Amino acid sequence: MRIQINSDKNIAVDTRVMQYVRAEVNRFLRRFGSKLTRVEVHLSDVNSRKFGVNDKRCMIEARPARHRPLTATDRAQTVRQAVGGALTKLRSGLDAFYGRLEKRGEDTVTSKAQRAPIGRRRAPAASKSSGVQRAARTAKTKRPSVAARTRVSGALA
Repeated sequence: MRIQINSDKNIAVDTRVMQYVRAEVNRFLRRFGSKLTRVEVHLSDVNSRKFGVNDKRCMIEARPARHRPLTATDRAQTVRQAVGGALTKLRSGLDAFYGRLEKRGEDTVTSKAQRAPIGRRRAPAASKSSGVQRAARTAKTKRPSVAARTRVSGALA
């Protein structure tokens, strides 16, 4: 999982901020590490140099393998609070996303060639004798067609 950090001109991103953001992303998204290709963190100051309440914004974009990216945004007074809030939202979104995939039986880590087929499983090939017995059973339980029923009812009338 690659971590990319971007910021606007109003937020100074030095090595200390980069280390903090990388550590937090790794801590929050550790269990999704093998399933994500890249995580982008966008830091910005909403109202530039002016002071304001909740003016630091953090938008995090996680890119799951072979799926569309998921994003989470949070605004707070400090960059640390904004990063923490956005990561909490993103972790919740990824839990739901991978939970839905797991419920449907999809696997996003292994390649398609190595995955087991999804959906109906075919029954093992039957022997000739069981095929004959099955044909006899379906012939007994088969209902007459609509045309045959109307011919019979017309004859009785």
